[in-house]
Amino acid sequence: MSTITKTTDLRFPNWLRYLEKYFEGMVALALLMVVLGITIVDIFGRAAFAWTIDWGFEVAQGLFVWIAWLAASFGLRHQSYFRFTLFRAKLSNRGQYAMYAIEWLLWLLVIGAIFLYSIPEFLQILDSGRIVVGTENVLQAHLYLAVPVGTGMILLRVVQQAVTTTVAYRNGDDITPDPRIGVRDE
Repeated sequence: MSTITKTTDLRFPNWLRYLEKYFEGMVALALLMVVLGITIVDIFGRAAFAWTIDWGFEVAQGLFVWIAWLAASFGLRHQSYFRFTLFRAKLSNRGQYAMYAIEWLLWLLVIGAIFLYSIPEFLQILDSGRIVVGTENVLQAHLYLAVPVGTGMILLRVVQQAVTTTVAYRNGDDITPDPRIGVRDE
């Protein structure tokens, strides 16, 4: 198990550490509950009263986009994403750090490009003033905002991981990635 988080244990209030650790997961779970509520009400209305929520499908799709980007950032925060850990387990600490550096560079290039290109798209949607069908005041821009916010969170998590891993590497700690998937107590 990596000692990265032990190395960078700054003294923050417990609630702030909890929020930093689980923010994206909590927001994604809340959004998932909203999607579930919309779906249940729509199904019940359709089956019992032959009516549907006009805006339900479009909002559910938009919320799923939010959930996907937040989940990607959450996985990055917990280093719980696909990587070649069998190969990496045989590398020295220096080799591990080099692999992390390549990983960070790729994250920054790909997600950074998505972030940069999503901002003009979002601004164009915002300027158009289009609303979600079936509503009077919910802008489609609220749904499109998921991409710049989600990619921004991912970029923040990449920088956070780069700092904590670099501190751990310089302190001589083991920085081998944990091959298990999931959120672990640190």
